[in-house]
Amino acid sequence: MKPKIIFRKAKISDAAKIKKTIDTYAEESVMLLRPIYEIYTNIRDFFIAEKENKVIGCCALHVLGKEYRPGHKGAVLAEVRSLAILKEERGKGIGTQLVKECIREAKEMEIDKLFMLTTPKNVKFFQNSGFKKIGKSNLPQKIWQECINCSRFPDDCNEVSLIRDI
Repeated sequence: MKPKIIFRKAKISDAAKIKKTIDTYAEESVMLLRPIYEIYTNIRDFFIAEKENKVIGCCALHVLGKEYRPGHKGAVLAEVRSLAILKEERGKGIGTQLVKECIREAKEMEIDKLFMLTTPKNVKFFQNSGFKKIGKSNLPQKIWQECINCSRFPDDCNEVSLIRDI
């Protein structure tokens, strides 16, 4: 019998496992490294995929708040970030389900828009979940607050920005 995959909100006891999952991709410069204190601080943002009591994937919904920009009505904005699936579990729909969990929670929280920053090779995956490319300059400046922690900032940035209305 095939082991069941459970999707749920993360608990404190999942923090080190989430970090280990993210670190695999951070070491390849595919995503930002997340220090353990940051994962603990934002543990309520995370969803995990679990199989046989092992974390096999994670994704976070990080609320930024209202946009305050000229010409915008102050939509509530959140970021889908830190989507990481163990390499041996990729291609099984786990990432898609984790993104769906973030979208579901965003609806419940009355968030208006979700955005994300990803590498060019992952754009199609997120477009399949309803995200559309958007120019980085069309996003509020506060989304770039973590960019200074990236080894590619500022001149070698390869991130593509995407957005989705809820």
